[in-house]
Amino acid sequence: MKILPVNWRFLLLTVLITSGLFGVGVYRLDIDTDIIGSLPKTDPVISDATYLLLNHPMQNQVVVDVALKKADLDMLVACGKLVETRLKESGLFKSVGMEDAQALMPDLLDYVSANLPALFTAEELRDQLQPLLTPDEIQGRLEQIHASLLGLDSIGQAALIAKDPLNFRGLVLSRLSHLAPATGARIYRGNLLSADSRHLLVIASPSASSTATDFAGLIMERMNRIAAEVNQTYGQAGQGVTLTAVGAYRAALDNQQIIKKDIGFAVALSTIGIAVLLFFSFCRPAIGLFSLLPAMAGTMLAYFIFSLFHTSISILVLGFGGAIISFSVDQGIAYLLFLDRPHNTFGKAASHEVRDMGLLAVLTTVAAFGTLCFSGFPVFVQLGQFTMLGLGLCFLIVHVVFPKIFPVLPPGGERSLHLQKVADALAGTGRKGLWAAAIFAGVMVFFAKPVFNVSLQAMNTVGAETIAAEKLLTEVWGGIFDKVYVLAE
Repeated sequence: MKILPVNWRFLLLTVLITSGLFGVGVYRLDIDTDIIGSLPKTDPVISDATYLLLNHPMQNQVVVDVALKKADLDMLVACGKLVETRLKESGLFKSVGMEDAQALMPDLLDYVSANLPALFTAEELRDQLQPLLTPDEIQGRLEQIHASLLGLDSIGQAALIAKDPLNFRGLVLSRLSHLAPATGARIYRGNLLSADSRHLLVIASPSASSTATDFAGLIMERMNRIAAEVNQTYGQAGQGVTLTAVGAYRAALDNQQIIKKDIGFAVALSTIGIAVLLFFSFCRPAIGLFSLLPAMAGTMLAYFIFSLFHTSISILVLGFGGAIISFSVDQGIAYLLFLDRPHNTFGKAASHEVRDMGLLAVLTTVAAFGTLCFSGFPVFVQLGQFTMLGLGLCFLIVHVVFPKIFPVLPPGGERSLHLQKVADALAGTGRKGLWAAAIFAGVMVFFAKPVFNVSLQAMNTVGAETIAAEKLLTEVWGGIFDKVYVLAE
């Protein structure tokens, strides 16, 4: 087996330097998987939506459904208390349970009682309050108050009764019924239970943004440990305990894992496909495989240079930018095709042959992606910068580094190239081939139906387990996260 006539020392030195710089870039640069953070901040609609998502406490909350197979109120409450205790001990949440909401109720009742005249319209005064002012209604209400004062639950209610003896505040508070997470939900011993008494809801507010994947990973790990402990403590025969947690942290983790997996699969598949084509395109197949090096090295060096000016890079930029830079493999192919000939060839001469025609293509492509830097869309700005660097560096590697790796290449000999035969056969079909291509293009026009989806929800990819968890929470507690909110400051 003949050893390729390559300057192995220079090649090894180039690989070591490129790998070292790429390692520095990996150390310096964080990969951002937050899609919302990549949206433009100049558009008022997107800016307002982003601000609400970041500041509305409900959007960052973690909701845990504690479920039993059979209704057992005492055990359900005990499970809920254990979950709340472990969440508080984790230090990951600033508030857990309904304590904060319950602490607000006295202030809410005082506010409503003190501002009753301003909380009713003229129609409501006529239709709802006037019927309650008849002597019989007033006498009945006074009897109820007298009877209630005899019980322990009336302790501390005297001041509230004095402000609103006819309980007009009840009419105002009834308007808030739509805020209840589910129809039939009730409070039992300070816990929110479902109508069938098999589900208990625990709400926790993370101490940091749950869309940050590092923090989301800590929440997921803690939830798994709590679920295992609850099952071990209360999981009796025939009475299984199920913990279902839903929140933005799960979507963040799913986005990160799925996008990384898809990008890895796409890059691996495209690399293998290109490698197979290169193997059948050169007289010496091993020479053709070197065509992959400029695109790979250009991407790695672009990553390093990008890290000098940024602290993070969107994972979308890595996926799309890497795919676009991989198109520059044609620069290496063109160079090596001129080099891999049946006679002696020189690296500098091959570079001179292909440099002029490749330079114009590279400049136009770099300029096209350079315009993205003025789009105002953060992810597009990053994409333009990263792609410009990768394409430009790929061109430099082909015409500066390759002539030193392949200073002289001896004759490659004759070899039947199957890919060349296929190309010659397609080119030799004449008018029949032209008409066949035209008919095929005409048929495919009817299948070309681009659909532009601008839904942020559609941009988020979540796994089957997350979808099932969200479905369960919706069935039991209603659409907790599907309400319309107005943020007042």
